[in-house]
Amino acid sequence: MDMKNAYRTNSLPLASFLSSSTSVKFKGVDASASTIIYFLFEPQAEAQRLATEYFSGGANCDPLELFKNYRVLKDLVFEAKRNVINNR
Repeated sequence: MDMKNAYRTNSLPLASFLSSSTSVKFKGVDASASTIIYFLFEPQAEAQRLATEYFSGGANCDPLELFKNYRVLKDLVFEAKRNVINNR
């Protein structure tokens, strides 16, 4: 995966919203920084457009899907942090 061309965010709520969209794909996490975990989405331009919509207060999504994605992404954060700690 080309992480340079992916939209990156370390915001769990925003990542949950983006994961609920059918117009972008969740591509994984980047835990290469020792303290920050980024969620990656493609296509970058569409994810940026949705992020702008999210921050402007105009975003809509299915709440059940949003909270399901929130739990899944939160688990990924804990798993990535555990892997970073175990690989030290």
